[in-house]
Amino acid sequence: MKPGSESKQLLRCSLLASICVALVAASAMAQEFRGTITGRVLDASAAAIPGAQVTVTNTATNVSNSVTTNEEGVYTVLYLADGRYNVIAEKAGFKKLLRTVEVRVGDKIALNLQLEVGSVTESVTIITEAPPLETGSATAGQVIDRRRISELPLSDGNPFSLVRLAPGIGYVGDLKFSRPFDNNGSSDFIADGVPRAAGHEFTLDGIPNTDDNGSSGNRVAFIPPADAVQEFKVETASFDAQQAHGAGATVNVALKSGTNAIHGTAYDFIRNDVLAANDYFLNRAGTPRPALRYNRYGGTVGGPIMIPRFGEGGKQPW
Repeated sequence: MKPGSESKQLLRCSLLASICVALVAASAMAQEFRGTITGRVLDASAAAIPGAQVTVTNTATNVSNSVTTNEEGVYTVLYLADGRYNVIAEKAGFKKLLRTVEVRVGDKIALNLQLEVGSVTESVTIITEAPPLETGSATAGQVIDRRRISELPLSDGNPFSLVRLAPGIGYVGDLKFSRPFDNNGSSDFIADGVPRAAGHEFTLDGIPNTDDNGSSGNRVAFIPPADAVQEFKVETASFDAQQAHGAGATVNVALKSGTNAIHGTAYDFIRNDVLAANDYFLNRAGTPRPALRYNRYGGTVGGPIMIPRFGEGGKQPW
């Protein structure tokens, strides 16, 4: 061994160990924002079907997860990004069952699947049904979905202004301080009577996004543009054990993710005095309307990531 090579090897091992410790610590701090689908596969008499295969596929990315039911017919599929999923259950001697379900941020959905006796080449498709109740979690809250974020008026493009749509939330700050760069104003609300000083918590794709602001209570650290947010969930009561970092609300934000097709948006929100009339009191005082020139513009882009697979015929989507 060359002189100094042993010390270099030791340095590499120490660096690798430090990186592993940092990654474990970061994952321990994160909260799980992805969804879960769990339930039982049953026959027509409600008896358990062990050994059935359940495949859950994201309709936007075609990413699939397959599991097999245990002796009690129970299956669980974890770590599902928000979106729509096709759930297929199949077992020899039974017709294949297809159900479509929407998984929102942090959802833990209980979904039982009942198979009919028949050939596996036959299938039963359920396409219209009420959304399943989320009975797999003790957490209560309100999901602010993409439609509300994109269609409700946001004067400064701050998605956290919509936190007030959740039951039990009351905004106690000044509305003019709810702009995207006003971290204090965006966090100044009460949740079921609990003030901000008791500690709200904010996450971004499961990563802590909370700034400890000392005596005035926690506040959101980073406010993403509204067009970059897919949806978020305001949890106000009955937290699971993974929460419990504060007595106030928990706001879990899920950003837009990529799909198998290139997609994006471009926008320009305009406020201009040419488009607005003078208000009543200024007219009464004979004062002309003030000049206003306000443009909020931006855009987003998303799509698949292509990585090379050597020896397998070129690049494949990841």
